[in-house]
Amino acid sequence: MPGVANKKLVKKTNLVKPQPQDIFAEEAVLGSILINNELLSKVKEYIHTPEVFYLSSNKIIWNKIDELGSQHESIDYVTVFSRLNESEKTKVDKYQVMTYADNIPTTANVEHYAKIVLEKYLQRKLIESTYNVQSAAFDNTKEFSSILKEIKLTTDELTQLQPYRQPKLNEIMDSTISSIMTADNYINFGFQPLDNLAGGMTRGEVTVVAGRPGHGKTTFVVNLIPKFINQGLKVLVMNREMTNEEMLKKIIVLESGSLSYRAVRTNQLDKDSIDILNKTKEKVLEKYKDNLIMVDSAKDLNSAITHITRNKPDVVIDDYIQLIQIDGYDQRRFELEAIMNEYKWIAKTYGLVPILVSQLNREIERRIDPVPKMSDLAESGSIEQVAENILFVYYDYKVHYEESDLGKFKSQIVAAKVRYGENRKLTLGFDGDKVLFHGNVNTSAPESENNDESEEIKDMLKRVKQIGITMN
Repeated sequence: MPGVANKKLVKKTNLVKPQPQDIFAEEAVLGSILINNELLSKVKEYIHTPEVFYLSSNKIIWNKIDELGSQHESIDYVTVFSRLNESEKTKVDKYQVMTYADNIPTTANVEHYAKIVLEKYLQRKLIESTYNVQSAAFDNTKEFSSILKEIKLTTDELTQLQPYRQPKLNEIMDSTISSIMTADNYINFGFQPLDNLAGGMTRGEVTVVAGRPGHGKTTFVVNLIPKFINQGLKVLVMNREMTNEEMLKKIIVLESGSLSYRAVRTNQLDKDSIDILNKTKEKVLEKYKDNLIMVDSAKDLNSAITHITRNKPDVVIDDYIQLIQIDGYDQRRFELEAIMNEYKWIAKTYGLVPILVSQLNREIERRIDPVPKMSDLAESGSIEQVAENILFVYYDYKVHYEESDLGKFKSQIVAAKVRYGENRKLTLGFDGDKVLFHGNVNTSAPESENNDESEEIKDMLKRVKQIGITMN
């Protein structure tokens, strides 16, 4: 069988080739510390475990040096050798160790020596890890997604083993002042009332948009997409509930300014509408072609992370997080906590803003007051803790129909948590069939001549009815 032959070949190759190592660099690291104890703190950024050393005797010596350092005791040949137990004495050649310092060109290069030692260790770990991945790939009983997960775990582990350089205060100050002067760390929602209230969104922070089915939460985030594109931002949309084609229909209807989403979905378009559709298609292709990526096949969190690392967007819209699959958790609340925390770290790592669409639990439908509250979030604790902004989309007409105080063409954005702004409600104009949210709350659409009566006319009619006057 070819697969078995290849597998045997991989194993044989790994056994024949010597493991990456640099014994001289190991000796130089240990010798430098024995000469100058103050170098230990610099070296520990690279040598985080004795396993970084290849020789077992050097692992033992490092253990003793690290132990003495943590106890703030002097580190030299005598103190190190005094810590050896009987078993360790048989494994360490004391006279050989005493020559380490003699072969060092200069202790000033100790960080470079430590870096060499670490790189050799990482190479050994990579050989081991990739062999395990290859073995999993040859195993026909394993799903491809689980193999990809093993690869991710391997790369994550190797990344975490890389030395961490503590940023200096002056460097942090420079980047802070640059962020203030350029506003690069800030992304507008694009709705002026919401930006005034929330102060926009911060790169590295998570925003949650939540609502019950039919209240327009997906439509709201669709309205954010062109506003981000207009800012020159790259947007990645994870379509979990709908297909890419259905999402694109919403964008086309929104950009057209006049098409009916219902008509587009059911292919009930007249000649004029088809002309508008074709013109809008070209407009969307030109406007979105470089900065919009849509994915509807990322069923699990690892797939989402893969697309994010590949495309490096400014904004990720994930619709919606309750549909994300994640292995290894027995309870849903732990899954959501893992999803939120992972998105938080992704946001910080890549300097992006994740906008996570979330479902609300059904308890809200049993309450007298149907306006969403923080406790209505599914597993609200983990979401509330991580999110910078939590916005609820509440369409009163969906709940109260003809008795709605807001009417058919208004919706509310409830800012339940705004870390850098105010918690309150905003009223926006809304037309679901036009896939439209807008700031002009006195009309069904901005600058439209074919709207329902204005608020002034409605108020006048209401007063006329109250005094018993009928109008022809």
